[in-house]
Amino acid sequence: MAAVRACEICKQPIDPERAEAIPDSRLCTEHARAIARFGGEFITTGVQERTSKAGSLKRNYGGVATSKSRNHEALRRLREEFEQLQGTMKRGRS
Repeated sequence: MAAVRACEICKQPIDPERAEAIPDSRLCTEHARAIARFGGEFITTGVQERTSKAGSLKRNYGGVATSKSRNHEALRRLREEFEQLQGTMKRGRS
């Protein structure tokens, strides 16, 4: 079982099931859905693996190596949107 972590945006606890299923996630379910508008929490890239010898003209390809990196731009935009919404709600109460 993964340790309980707080959402990077709203500071609410991340669902234990979500934390176990996606250990790299830093977002609660609500914000994970919201960040999809900005391209998602992660950027996944794939590179075709070459199995041929270096310098050979013959091209042999193996599988695809994938890598996942955090989408910092999407996180920044989601955080700004959340802060604007929080500011609007505070001004509405005053």
